[in-house]
Amino acid sequence: MRFSTSEKAILGFTALYTAAFAVFFIRHFNIEFIAYVGVIIFIFTLLYATLDKTKIPASLLAAISLWGLLHMMGGSIQTADGVLYAWKIYPFFDGGGELYILKFDQAVHGYLYAVVALLFLHLLRNYFGNTHSQILVGFIAVMASLGVSAINEILEFVAVLTVPENGVGGYFNTALDIVFNFVGALIAVLGFYLFHKR
Repeated sequence: MRFSTSEKAILGFTALYTAAFAVFFIRHFNIEFIAYVGVIIFIFTLLYATLDKTKIPASLLAAISLWGLLHMMGGSIQTADGVLYAWKIYPFFDGGGELYILKFDQAVHGYLYAVVALLFLHLLRNYFGNTHSQILVGFIAVMASLGVSAINEILEFVAVLTVPENGVGGYFNTALDIVFNFVGALIAVLGFYLFHKR
């Protein structure tokens, strides 16, 4: 399969930062994020192996690549609050402990599942066209995004059970993740229909 110049550039950029962070996490024996490197490799292998069928636009591929970079940075760069994922961006709400809004982790969650919702929306619209209710298609895209986010939470639970030193939080952290996942997916789908013609 032949890729466009933009597709090659995105793949090259992703491979470059993934390799760099893989070396970093291996040197620091960060098992959790070594596994996440594998996840990113799997995701991009799947995306590029099916591009001829899915016709995913370069803009979405770039958005997914950006998430991968943010995710790798989140588990490696140090801030005053710990790793970047723990960075407290602004105290919109501070209920003590994990009950804090807004953190870098929450922003990345919202962003990721906005992108995932747009990915599903693209696939669904390509499959159904305009022959089905766009409200239903948009609803399915949001729910599919939340389904993927549920799989992510299960993987984080597995990390809690198997990796002694992990960056996974407790109940409030998980609940806030789910809220930001939903809000991100909903805003993305609503925004798409507001700014794009059917």
